[in-house]
Amino acid sequence: MRDDCAPLDFADLAPEEAASRIASAIPAPVDMVADPVNLWARYEAPPLPKGLLPRVIEDFARAQGEMMGVDPAGLAMAALTVCSATISDRIAVQVKEHDPTWRESARLWVALIGPPSAKKSPIMNAAARPLAKIDANMFREYMAAKVAYDALPSAERKMSPAPKQTRLRLGDTTIEAAQEVLKDSPDGVLALQDELSGWFGSMDKYAPGKGAMADRSFWLQAFNGGAYALNRVQRGAALIPNLSISLLGGIQPEPLRKLVGDSVDDGLIQRLLPVLLGPTSVGVDAPRAGEAIRYENMVAQLHRLAPPLWDGKPVRIEVSGDFPLQFDQEAHAIRRDLEQRHHDMMATESISGKMASHFGKYDGIFARLCVLWHCIEHHDAETLPGVIGAPVAARAAEFLHGYIARNAVAFYVGTLGLADDHDDLVKVAAFILSERKENIQTRDLQRASRSMRSITALEARTLCEKLESMGWLTPAPPPPKSNTPHWAVNPIVHRKFAEHGAAETARREKARAAIREVFNG
Repeated sequence: MRDDCAPLDFADLAPEEAASRIASAIPAPVDMVADPVNLWARYEAPPLPKGLLPRVIEDFARAQGEMMGVDPAGLAMAALTVCSATISDRIAVQVKEHDPTWRESARLWVALIGPPSAKKSPIMNAAARPLAKIDANMFREYMAAKVAYDALPSAERKMSPAPKQTRLRLGDTTIEAAQEVLKDSPDGVLALQDELSGWFGSMDKYAPGKGAMADRSFWLQAFNGGAYALNRVQRGAALIPNLSISLLGGIQPEPLRKLVGDSVDDGLIQRLLPVLLGPTSVGVDAPRAGEAIRYENMVAQLHRLAPPLWDGKPVRIEVSGDFPLQFDQEAHAIRRDLEQRHHDMMATESISGKMASHFGKYDGIFARLCVLWHCIEHHDAETLPGVIGAPVAARAAEFLHGYIARNAVAFYVGTLGLADDHDDLVKVAAFILSERKENIQTRDLQRASRSMRSITALEARTLCEKLESMGWLTPAPPPPKSNTPHWAVNPIVHRKFAEHGAAETARREKARAAIREVFNG
């Protein structure tokens, strides 16, 4: 038990420790020595850490962020997403030493979350500018080839293959149009969405009912990569050899909160890495040291980067690559340690299933970050080294847990609420404090607030079990001749949250006085 009585702030803890504390705040039901979770705590996004990102990315993010007056973290994460789309999917890492079937390429989904004043669109456009330039050149080459193909005599045209439209970027487009582009773009593309709320809405706009689920299935596959078969009545059958899309979009907190509450819980949202943007400032128009130019050149070199050679053998042109990147032994040790940590973090499922599902993607996200770091740091090499070393793995791991996971906790706990029914938990906690409760049962929860009067025994038990996992309650034996579940209140909560209790008592008394005044004149 901590000696002080200050509220527990998970922003001061490592993400895996925060997840563990959220999921199992009470270690011993006998003496209730647990430090109960502060249900009123604020969870802020962390600042962009120094020295963990590839140098080109960090220099670009900080210099451009100062120039634009925006959070450099948004630029860094947007730039990483752009790089993930630029790097060919033929470059992949074999995640486990003895499992050749699990490979991850550099593919990220990132959501920049903030109000309109956060300049989400300018951030995305600044990061995507080099990729957009490459894509425009590719499109011009395709149009020139198509014009030449269409000008061929009919007999010759029948004998010649039509030019392929290979792209690097998708805008706001329908699933059908995206599928046409992806058939000839096996190395992956970037989907740039100014408003992710429109992206989610487009899944239902043209294909209600089962069709909408098919669209969501398309995007779920796009996160994973791999072959995707198309079977349409009017367009016939076709095969996308590698359905691979990196996603970068912006959204405001309130629409996203509504989307999370209303959407089908199929894991689509949990694949997004949430980035809570900090406040903007006045941009500084001062001379720069060429950070933006180096970033643009690096993106161009990443586009030309080829998979590694093993023993001098040429790499076959396959999506997965015959010769994947490998971790060295020290990097494998780091990966195994993270795998256990991620497993422990998923214990938050008892509190927030969505957050636990998000943490469940971290084994793959770590591998993808390693591919990114490795390729970016060797973007100008004649041959990409085939082994990812421990220094890269360590920095990617620290960035994942020191920044990405902290953003996730700030989003899932601070923005969405600690639990899926966070508001009800707060009402019960406030009731416990204001009434100085030492024990609690279902009928007590029904008295906690007007909105909870119709709560069922099962719903009450679920709430109490969540409060138990947060260190507020522990199961207690029911009175004689009663089989109603009872819980004992951890006495620490009355000391630790005395201010909340006093405020809630005053609020309730004020409400009672107002009611008496109305009825008594």
